[in-house]
Amino acid sequence: MLDGIDALVALETFGTVGEAATRLRLTQSAVSKRIAALQTQVGFRLVEPSGRRVSLTPRAVAFLDRARPLVAELRGLFKQVDVGSTTSFSMALADSIASSWGPAVIRRVVAELPAVGAELHAHRSVLVIESVRLGRYDVGMCTESTAAGDLVQQPLVDEPLVLVTSGLSGRLDRKQPLICIEQTSATWRMTQPLLRKRHPELFGSELVFVESFGAVAQMLKSGFGNGILPLGLALETKIPRRCQRRLGVARRVSLMTRKSLHQDATFADLRAALTRAIHEHFAEQGAAASTPPT
Repeated sequence: MLDGIDALVALETFGTVGEAATRLRLTQSAVSKRIAALQTQVGFRLVEPSGRRVSLTPRAVAFLDRARPLVAELRGLFKQVDVGSTTSFSMALADSIASSWGPAVIRRVVAELPAVGAELHAHRSVLVIESVRLGRYDVGMCTESTAAGDLVQQPLVDEPLVLVTSGLSGRLDRKQPLICIEQTSATWRMTQPLLRKRHPELFGSELVFVESFGAVAQMLKSGFGNGILPLGLALETKIPRRCQRRLGVARRVSLMTRKSLHQDATFADLRAALTRAIHEHFAEQGAAASTPPT
């Protein structure tokens, strides 16, 4: 049943069997079979056509609302969280955080807190949230905002975005396209309105959207266009400061966890140490990242 619920959640999130299969790293046939098996178990229809996509039936939506916290608790029963005197947290990071400052910051925190261990994973922000909701991981760190009532969202840092010039030339060539993270990403949805307001001149160029910030970095370094990157990734990929321009726009990075874990004293220590370590990391790089208002 758990596999079927995972498949149903992916279908709800992405709207097509093909996209759900891609995100779950399964074949479309496997996803369809899992949902069919779950439908047989629950005894009512779970999905229905919605144009070229599919949507969950009202009963399926209600079922998932009740199933998520139960699945999370059930998975928690099989986790050996306490190993000796150490509490180990499974942590899912958004791809762009995992490929820049995230692992170094978490390593620093683990070294600082002898009673804390961490196991890292990386996904897109939307999958980070669903994975924490379903109990696959204890903690998520991402840019996606959530209204899910079963999660607690704790802002950690407002990470600045920078404009990087094509080919690291240090000169903005307006004839070149602007390479950006995909339009459906949390960062783009969060920052695009403010970027358009403050820097309308950038949007006079052709916009090229790609799936990962890592791809953006490599494409602009190779001269395929100017690009927008999170500051941490620009620093991690050794992009010279003369090729970066602060845009006065930041993406908010938050910590996500289930309510049952949020009050845990060890987790509170982890949360405070993460906030401190992130700012120390940027300060050591000669950069600044702001603390979100509480």
